[in-house]
Amino acid sequence: MTTALPGVASAAPGGGAPARTAGRVDVADRVFRKAAEQAAAETIGVDRADVSVDIAASRDTVVVRVRAPFPIPRLDDTEAVRSATPVLEAAHGIQRDLHDRLTRLFGREVSRVDLTIAGATTPKRRRVR
Repeated sequence: MTTALPGVASAAPGGGAPARTAGRVDVADRVFRKAAEQAAAETIGVDRADVSVDIAASRDTVVVRVRAPFPIPRLDDTEAVRSATPVLEAAHGIQRDLHDRLTRLFGREVSRVDLTIAGATTPKRRRVR
């Protein structure tokens, strides 16, 4: 993925008006993918190792595809199950949050965030000694 800068001002010889020179910043696709994986893991509430991200970028926009398990409460915790947000509603909220976060992070418009729920994960029980 390459980001082209319209022009970078630099001082002209002799102290005159600044000259404009073309420039660009090359950022490897894996950097955007790793950043998106971390953002998705934090937003969804799962480990980064459980998240898979594919990015399709063009000059002006980015499409992000996320595959991750969905966190659900333990099924024996009836109060948590009763108060949990429905999966579709939570997924739409995650998509909106990821869209906004990745647009700010990448510095370009994210046109779409596709979220694929690949199973479920529950909080790990901690042993008390």
